[in-house]
Amino acid sequence: MPTDYIILGAIKKGDKKGLDNLFERYYKPLVLFANAYLNDIHLSEDIVQEQFIKFWNAELYKGLQTSKVLSSYLFTLVKNASLNQIKKVDVLAKTAEFSHFDFAEEEARRLADDGIQKVHKALDELPEKTKMVVECIMLQNMRYKEAAEELEVSVNTIKTLLRGGLAKLKESLKDRQDLFILFFMK
Repeated sequence: MPTDYIILGAIKKGDKKGLDNLFERYYKPLVLFANAYLNDIHLSEDIVQEQFIKFWNAELYKGLQTSKVLSSYLFTLVKNASLNQIKKVDVLAKTAEFSHFDFAEEEARRLADDGIQKVHKALDELPEKTKMVVECIMLQNMRYKEAAEELEVSVNTIKTLLRGGLAKLKESLKDRQDLFILFFMK
């Protein structure tokens, strides 16, 4: 997974791959963060997607001087959008106390960094071909046939390697099933 520095640099150059990497790194933690406010996973996904579109289309990334602020900026965008959504739905939200959401933000940031590292470490422990299959199917959302063509193996080999890889990952991440579910949910 590229660093925030590399991701931001690619985005500033207009490279769509940078946006793809940004989405891959931050989408799920931001959805969980928004969901802490909204308690509606589908609405949270919509909010996060809207903020990614806003970030790209309005060229908000141009105002970021360093990659160190990228994470904070994205979480702030999502937090503000979530609070605005709450205000739209509930006029009494202005008087609500949101201090307990600071913990959710901190936890989501920790998940974004520690969780990604743990999942990638577990992925790195897989045999190379198995790792490639898991990444193609679970992280890149390829179909079995697409992955088979890209990796030049049969669809049955893809299924077998995926099943074995997921079992090994589940075992490797058994103390953090939340990470397994978060990163490999479809």
